[in-house]
Amino acid sequence: MTGPAPLAPLPDVAAVRDPLAHLAGTSSASTVDLGAAGPADVLAALGLVFGRYARAATLAVGVSGGATLITVDEDQPAGVFRKHAATAPAGSTRDLPTVGVVEDQRAPYPLTVQVTGGRATARFAEDAVAPWAAAQLGRHLTAVLTELRTGDQDRPLADIALETGAAPPPLVAAGSPRTITDVFAEQALRRAGAPAVSGEDGRFGYADLAGRAERFAAGLRERGIRPGDRVGIVHERGAGLVALLLGVLRAGAVYVPLDPAYPDGRLAYIAGDAGLALVVTDEAAAGRLPGVPAVTSAELPADGEVPAGLAGPDDPAYVIYTSGSTGRPKGVVVPHRNVVDLVTGTADGFGLAGTDVWTWFHSVAFDFSVWEIWGCLLTGGRLVVVPEWTRRSPDEFAALLRDERVTVLSQTPSSFAQVIETQLRRSDDLPLRLVIFGGEPLDAFALLPWFDRYPQTRCRLVNMFGITETTVHVTAQTVTRADALAGSRSVGHAIPGWDVQVVDARHRPLPPGVPGEIAVGGAGLAHGYLGRPELTAERFVTLAGRRVYLSGDLGRLLPDGRLEHLGRLDSQVKLRGYRIEPDEIRKVLLAEPGVVAAAVVLAAPGTAEARLDAYVVLTDGTPDALRTRAAALLPEYMVPSTFTAVPALPLTVNGKLDEAALPEPVLGGTHSAAPAEDGDVVLAAWRAVLGGTIGPDDHFFDSGGNSLLAAKTLAALRDAGLTVGIRDLYGHPTPRRLAAHLAEKSEEKEAQP
Repeated sequence: MTGPAPLAPLPDVAAVRDPLAHLAGTSSASTVDLGAAGPADVLAALGLVFGRYARAATLAVGVSGGATLITVDEDQPAGVFRKHAATAPAGSTRDLPTVGVVEDQRAPYPLTVQVTGGRATARFAEDAVAPWAAAQLGRHLTAVLTELRTGDQDRPLADIALETGAAPPPLVAAGSPRTITDVFAEQALRRAGAPAVSGEDGRFGYADLAGRAERFAAGLRERGIRPGDRVGIVHERGAGLVALLLGVLRAGAVYVPLDPAYPDGRLAYIAGDAGLALVVTDEAAAGRLPGVPAVTSAELPADGEVPAGLAGPDDPAYVIYTSGSTGRPKGVVVPHRNVVDLVTGTADGFGLAGTDVWTWFHSVAFDFSVWEIWGCLLTGGRLVVVPEWTRRSPDEFAALLRDERVTVLSQTPSSFAQVIETQLRRSDDLPLRLVIFGGEPLDAFALLPWFDRYPQTRCRLVNMFGITETTVHVTAQTVTRADALAGSRSVGHAIPGWDVQVVDARHRPLPPGVPGEIAVGGAGLAHGYLGRPELTAERFVTLAGRRVYLSGDLGRLLPDGRLEHLGRLDSQVKLRGYRIEPDEIRKVLLAEPGVVAAAVVLAAPGTAEARLDAYVVLTDGTPDALRTRAAALLPEYMVPSTFTAVPALPLTVNGKLDEAALPEPVLGGTHSAAPAEDGDVVLAAWRAVLGGTIGPDDHFFDSGGNSLLAAKTLAALRDAGLTVGIRDLYGHPTPRRLAAHLAEKSEEKEAQP
């Protein structure tokens, strides 16, 4: 058994057959003396070491051409584990991580361990394992063998570390602490007449933006807002919203962004949980939070003096709510200094300057917007607010990037897939020099078409890993064409001021190549969860005298210190940049009368077709009624695309949900799948994207559709010769209605003189 290319990514850490595969490299054969040991202890040590490398509970160990199955229970006493290893049963290596312990040196394993005269010797085959990995594995096997043989036989396996004395990475000192408003004020003085932000509601220079923020701050103080108060924001994106956010900070208060697309139930929950002193809305959202003091942004500005220094670097700047496994969203409290450190820590490396033009693409309630807004304005750039309809139309978005001469673009990989697809259809080039990926895992291989059009010397692509609790970004990896060809999963080194460790279940640092939980320390750590001291204490812990955040993400370090992100340790998923706890959705479904069981799963992750599928066991009601209820309580991105009624949820022998046994989800409603008389072309396009069962009266977004699939549907309709835009589809979301609408538009156009 030979490994693939050096440091190749693992597609599924729990099911990799060769725990050495990702450690492969070009080297000569090497031999390591493991010390005194017997065959049974060698089996036990290999099981424990490689069980941790592969995060697998059961491994197959080849013995003279056969296979022995070793099961690792970390709670099991060491002595009991040794006895079980001595009598381990034979079995198949199918679908199990496999390592070799053989006497026949010709056996096809990258690692051979021989026991002769009471001593064990490990031999690594030529080109099978990189030199650094062979040396590390030799240390680990030696240490574990010694502990198993001579250590306390009653202690659990979890107490046996692969290495001892691993030191946390050194911290890079952050700059002098400052607030967002202090740094912006410096830019406003330096670039008073330069353009700062533009949107459908206007264009403001730096001095004008500062003046508008000052008037918002004065208005907030007139309404009793004092430093530390939390101010809710329910407002469509626009240049005016940027001034409002600055005004809240200028008043020393804390902004709590809420997306206007949230249903009223979620808005009300967050308003209550956050203890909002005031809510500022636009005209469209006025009155959506009865019982909470509210004012529209048009009514808020006032004249008056606002004292300086109302908030300090360690005071909260914002609270952003994220999905929660308890069924309740949780607020993350982030101070000013974290945002300033993020911008100053990346500005030089990314060459951020006043000549840059950024987009604000994402929801203000998604922390990627923190990077987009303040990354731009604190470095003197110009911020272009992307209108909502433009966000949903790849062609309109591409036109905006060209017309506004955007140089810095921040995107989730799912959204950028549309940019790539659009550019492949167009001959004119984009002015982009820097693209930042975040919010969800990146499939680097999917970037190859982009590199064909835009060489890495012309446009730099950077993959960043981060978490709301650690202030947007933690690491950065410049992605090259070679990385894309290799399908790299590296998210790079920690940015200046941050540090990253990978730890085991006992929070001990793990060496390179061994997967575990990603722990983040340094400048970006949030204060914690608003009003959740127990949860804060559970996730923000002290290791080796330093405060770190236990991310719940699975990763491993490479020997050069870069981090590979390998997914989640829990059930949390990422969908188009949003962090989602399926259990939160499940609890909403189970709260409805007539629902006795429910499951929510992510289908086609990492693709444009990614969606949430809900399966429910009903004693009363219908899936359509349940969808309507869920849409009233959950934000749009958390409402499952499909709702399928099943007689029972399939379970594994261990009593867990058997996702593989779930039926294909039901797409669409209960309408006939017969073609619509007046919409054959439209219906055909929908079926090509959403599936052949779609009927003429099925709702696009109730049939598994999302914004990415909407773009594909529009492209199919245009290829069929129809003139159609994103607003047409959203306003007429069934094939029959859209066909009638397009026919009406065509008739009106023909009737025009």
